[in-house]
Amino acid sequence: MLPVLFQIVIPPGWTWAVAIGIALAIVVSRAVSWRRQARRDGKKASWGEALWSDKGVLAVLLVGLLAAWRTGVLDETLRLPLHSYGVMLALAFVAGIWLAQKEAERQGQDPRFVGDLAFWILVSSLVGGRLYFIAVNWNDYFGANAFVATRLGRIPRIFALWEGGLVFYGGFIAAALAAAVYLRLKKMPFLPWADTLIPSVAFGQFLGRVGCFGAGCCWGRSCDEALPWAARFPAGSLAFQSMASRLDPARFIAPDHLHTLAIHPVQLYESLGELLLFAFLAIWLRPRKRFNGQVMAAWLMLYALLRTTTETFRGDVERGVYQGLGAGQWTSMGIFAAGIAIWVVGSRNAKKAVAALPT
Repeated sequence: MLPVLFQIVIPPGWTWAVAIGIALAIVVSRAVSWRRQARRDGKKASWGEALWSDKGVLAVLLVGLLAAWRTGVLDETLRLPLHSYGVMLALAFVAGIWLAQKEAERQGQDPRFVGDLAFWILVSSLVGGRLYFIAVNWNDYFGANAFVATRLGRIPRIFALWEGGLVFYGGFIAAALAAAVYLRLKKMPFLPWADTLIPSVAFGQFLGRVGCFGAGCCWGRSCDEALPWAARFPAGSLAFQSMASRLDPARFIAPDHLHTLAIHPVQLYESLGELLLFAFLAIWLRPRKRFNGQVMAAWLMLYALLRTTTETFRGDVERGVYQGLGAGQWTSMGIFAAGIAIWVVGSRNAKKAVAALPT
């Protein structure tokens, strides 16, 4: 339960150098990877071709630097807190890519393609996760408090990412759509790649929920103080801040105002569940799958059940509650239905393919 690990301070004379250095490091590392793979494929690869191979990445970096220049955000001292959630999210992404690339090699797929696809999955998942959160907290972003004061002036609250506000389901749906479009443009089948990638999603979510626990977001409802594994979040956490702002904070905050009262560590419940899902999918199901899409369908159904169960222990009203059910539970119904549909169609197609084989 440590929201901020430490703070990085960059003086005014170094901010642009650091930003440009990071951008160049990303471009060069991608170019080196592209050239290595081209050589493995027996192709000649110039540095010019390698640098231009990721036009989308170049465009995003250029837009980011242009936005920094226009806003002047890099013209003064930057204090960048290293959040535990951000560290775990980055670790989840890197681990997910590595696991997916290893599985792609085993399946005879191009592991380099995982890295290309991962960039668009990352961008789309962040956008989708943010849009989902805004949708379920519409009044906070388009009501009376729609703007927040910053050193750059008043900006729309939708851009105040430091306040939290990313939802896994929104990120997953957006990433799945982006992957489907990208694969279609590349004329590659979606379901075989989905089976390769989805266990990595489960492992990434396992790490991501540990990050949620460290940040104190996505917290649980009140529980018995004697519960051995009960969590009590400190004053700097999102859980404490939200509970302290409620009409009846005494129900949630300890008398000394140093931490919350006992609540379920629901983040760890889901984290453990995702680790078990990863083990089941990667170790048992994937080597035994009978049709393309089976691994993804299994995860859709099993995660929907896991999320519906853990939502009953949630205590954060920010996630959105409608008709007594959290927004995640309502979404889980659609996710579960999608899993059933993929399983039924894939199973039928597999049976037809077997029946069509010569005897």
